Amino acid sequence: MKQYRLSLSTRAILLAAGASLAMPAMAEDEGAAATAAVADQPAADPAPSTADDDYDDLDGDEIVVTAPRLAGQLETDIAAEAELDEAAIASYGVSNVADLITALAPQTRSGRGRGSGRPVILVNGRRIGGFGEVRNLPPEAIAKVEIFPEEVALQYGYSADERVVNLVLKPNFRQLAIEAEGGIPTQGGRFQSEIEPSFVAIGQNGRVNLNGGWEHSTMLLERERDLGDTGRSLLPETDTYSIDGTIQRSLDKVTDASLNIRFDQTDSLSFLGPRNGDVDDPLTRDSRSTNLTSTASVNGMLGDWRWSLSGNYADADQRTFTDRDSGARDRFDSSQQTFGGSGNLSGTVTEGWAGPIRLSMTGSYSGIRYDSRSERSGAVTTSDLGRDLPSVFGSLTMPLLDPDYHVGKIGTVSLTLSGQAANPSDFQSLTSWGANLNWGITRNFSLIASFNNDEAAPGIQQLGAAPLVTPAVTYYDFATGQTVQITTTTGGNPFLRAEQRRDLKLGLNWSPPMVEGLNVSVNYNRNKSYDTANSFPLLTPEIEAAFPDRVTRDANGALVALDQRPVNFDRTENSQIRWGFNFGKSFGQPAQGGPGAGRPGGGAARGEGGPPPGGAPGAERPRSSGGPGGGGGGGFRGRGGPGLFGQPQGGRWQVSLYHTIKLTDTVLIRPGVPELDLLNGSATGNGGGSNRNLVELDGGVFYKGLGARVSAKYDSGSTVIGGSAGDLKFGDLATFNLRFFVDFSQKPEITKNLPFLKGSRLRLSVDNLFDAQRRITDANGLVPINYQPGYTDPLGRYVELEWRKSF
Repeated sequence: MKQYRLSLSTRAILLAAGASLAMPAMAEDEGAAATAAVADQPAADPAPSTADDDYDDLDGDEIVVTAPRLAGQLETDIAAEAELDEAAIASYGVSNVADLITALAPQTRSGRGRGSGRPVILVNGRRIGGFGEVRNLPPEAIAKVEIFPEEVALQYGYSADERVVNLVLKPNFRQLAIEAEGGIPTQGGRFQSEIEPSFVAIGQNGRVNLNGGWEHSTMLLERERDLGDTGRSLLPETDTYSIDGTIQRSLDKVTDASLNIRFDQTDSLSFLGPRNGDVDDPLTRDSRSTNLTSTASVNGMLGDWRWSLSGNYADADQRTFTDRDSGARDRFDSSQQTFGGSGNLSGTVTEGWAGPIRLSMTGSYSGIRYDSRSERSGAVTTSDLGRDLPSVFGSLTMPLLDPDYHVGKIGTVSLTLSGQAANPSDFQSLTSWGANLNWGITRNFSLIASFNNDEAAPGIQQLGAAPLVTPAVTYYDFATGQTVQITTTTGGNPFLRAEQRRDLKLGLNWSPPMVEGLNVSVNYNRNKSYDTANSFPLLTPEIEAAFPDRVTRDANGALVALDQRPVNFDRTENSQIRWGFNFGKSFGQPAQGGPGAGRPGGGAARGEGGPPPGGAPGAERPRSSGGPGGGGGGGFRGRGGPGLFGQPQGGRWQVSLYHTIKLTDTVLIRPGVPELDLLNGSATGNGGGSNRNLVELDGGVFYKGLGARVSAKYDSGSTVIGGSAGDLKFGDLATFNLRFFVDFSQKPEITKNLPFLKGSRLRLSVDNLFDAQRRITDANGLVPINYQPGYTDPLGRYVELEWRKSF
């Protein structure tokens, strides 16, 4: 429960206001009063409240007013960096959780420097078996989204390298929907379409979610981007079919179980160029990939301790046929199985001097099996790889200061220590540890400091993939400034070493009390790694000097072959500051007691106006005092918030702006070789050097069924020093995406004459509104062939129309 301290004089004002609000309510007719009483009744309170309960923490001249929380919100000392209510979620105009997480990327992006992986996902404050459990849930089924910094992941048995997103689901919801969409680039040449039926039901005993889908994309050819009539395709023709199902059930008052199964198949066809010089008879490559994934989880309470078990299995198979001029066909087959399980136990070990000391322990096992067979001109190459990875992970959170325990007057301070040990079957043992200090100076202002020391093994394909030689690969040669065709060798490198990581983070999170709805965050990250395993970098003069044995040139100095198998870099180091704000407010909300008010979530119980809920999943479950996320299912109070999809809603506007400034980004490939400065002329990838500035803007407004949203991204350019051939300049790039949508159920003036539109939504999307392309030029101001916009961004501006109907 959130608590706010008020002066005693404020109490009189609140009591007077309450009395004034109560008098009109008493004048309502008996039926309306009964309905309001049912709607306002909390679904998961252990006992009825009394008037005195609201002021039970009287302390001198201060009282504490307790505001309602949604069951399923996280109970943690670390403040959320952003929270989205129903109206804020609706303002994104997305169709499912997967789209919502993508739209929230600027707010969920981690600064730990380990890539842009998906954040840790929790549901109602609990671990889940995998992202597949929630991927296809509609946004209308979500009451609240909470976004937390990486340190919260430790309390749930995860490492602190991704942010945490908690989804609080509505307690009673049902929706049958079908979605169809089609889109084309404004330059033409390609059409993409998709149809996806779905069903979701959330009730007192759990939830069911079923989805199917078919997606088709036509081929895009080089000649359709004025790149010549070579019989090559820029993008393949593809067809993807999928079916996905999730079932989650409450086994008893404190125990839940879930199962998710998904199958998808993708068929694709590409053109590789003319067959024997005939552009009307192109060489083809056709492939089929199939994926079966499944996850299962069970979680519950053991006294005051929360426990969870999860397991997963996935099978990914691929078969590819490639034409040759001789009439023969090359064949490539691969199969990969991944499987594993984990168990987590978290709760209070003992009461410390400043609060409960909490422990989270996770034991896990994961396995991977990968085999492939490549047949080319009668030569057969095979690989058979595997890895078993048992590990244990634990974290201990100790409050150091807490005014509620009469320890200190400077806010709350807690320390979290974590450690992990892993033993890959094909590599050396790995250990990791970390320490995180959280200081809640006030309820609105907090600081975080953390340090992590990790070890990581290279991937099994980086270590053991079979060598593969590919001729006629187009490549830009910095030494000559020419685009040439070369022979490349790819595969694994068994001599790669373990990566050693050292990460430091300092963070600030502030919600100014004088500006409601504003949240400001500032984070400093420094990441330093040794022996990083990397794909072979872009062949700049510096890289060629460091790896001369990987490069083959003819007598005239022309590049003819390149060994691109992975390598270890001796050291990489980068630091950055990421700051920004999220600001949003509701407006024009329904009046208290009016349509859409006083219900859980502020709307009807069902997606299309069904009866009010009778309870929430696990409504009687006790909250754990021994760990975060002790809340059970979904019962909660409503306070006149926005309604569900298809119900009267108020408005919401929101804007977020985040700026990442790279301070340093260096690579030392090996001792004795000059250090590469990726911010000042060096590069390790085909995309150029490191961009110093990244600005991400996202904003939108939603009111009475009409919504508009804009997202923008600015990525500063870089220059790669190219030696005698001159520099290669990568220009700045700014892109804008627009979304316009209308919920026809909020437009009775339209559905009155066109009733079939009720329950439907129409969305128009324009990606890359200004058809922006990063301009890449050589020393003569010319764009190298392989950096032509048609190759770097074949789609360009893309327009899509989507229609979604719920029943």
